[in-house]
Amino acid sequence: MTNEAATDRMKSDLHRVLDHMRTDLERVEILAVALGIFSRPVPDYEPRFHHLHRAALDAHELGETDKPKPYKQ
Repeated sequence: MTNEAATDRMKSDLHRVLDHMRTDLERVEILAVALGIFSRPVPDYEPRFHHLHRAALDAHELGETDKPKPYKQ
């Protein structure tokens, strides 16, 4: 093997290794960002819309299955 062939092979090996290292560093960067995000507590949920009407019945009235009583004077 000549000097030039050995040098070319070392260059190609070095480029391959550096490409793998870049890929690994990108993965580490993505995982570090994800870890930073997931280590924070979940913020409280507050809906920004309040246009829905609240039910006029109580919970016990919603669960009643009897027919309404007739009105007596």
